[in-house]
Amino acid sequence: MGKLRARQANRRQDFTHKLTTDLAKNHGWIGIEDLRVKNMTASAKGTVENPGKNVRAKAGLNRSILDNTPGGRRRQLAYKAPLYGSELRAVPPFHTSQTCAACGRVDPASRKGCGRLFACVHCGHEDDADHNASVETEARARRTGGTVTNSTRSVPRTRVPATGRRRMRETPKPAHAG
Repeated sequence: MGKLRARQANRRQDFTHKLTTDLAKNHGWIGIEDLRVKNMTASAKGTVENPGKNVRAKAGLNRSILDNTPGGRRRQLAYKAPLYGSELRAVPPFHTSQTCAACGRVDPASRKGCGRLFACVHCGHEDDADHNASVETEARARRTGGTVTNSTRSVPRTRVPATGRRRMRETPKPAHAG
């Protein structure tokens, strides 16, 4: 069982490294939500006097959030983006899922329940909820600004070699005469 868990962790880590390297190499800037993963994955068990509700469901949700490693992706993007000449733009996550990407109005009524559909009650725009939130996140990242105004690289790519990672083979010691 331990080998299986280790293999799963290695695959997850490998995917994260490949994804973040690809993003940093091929985009002038990367916009992400500035999520507080620790707050998102807080336990729902409550106390003895006031027990939590849907504790099992919350535990499963926490497991799936942590399996996705958003903190690890952000950490890797933070060091890889400057390495490959791109920029990381973290935007506040407040109301990205409730903001219409077409008209910009914020209304919780546009997201009915836990459905995957976003339907703006003001302009009638309909879209997949995740896609709508990603378009809004991109728009916020563009407004955040910086030196890069589009997704093409404006800074020459520079690859800095890793120092101290490779072990050097020791030079053979001369045989002592005598």
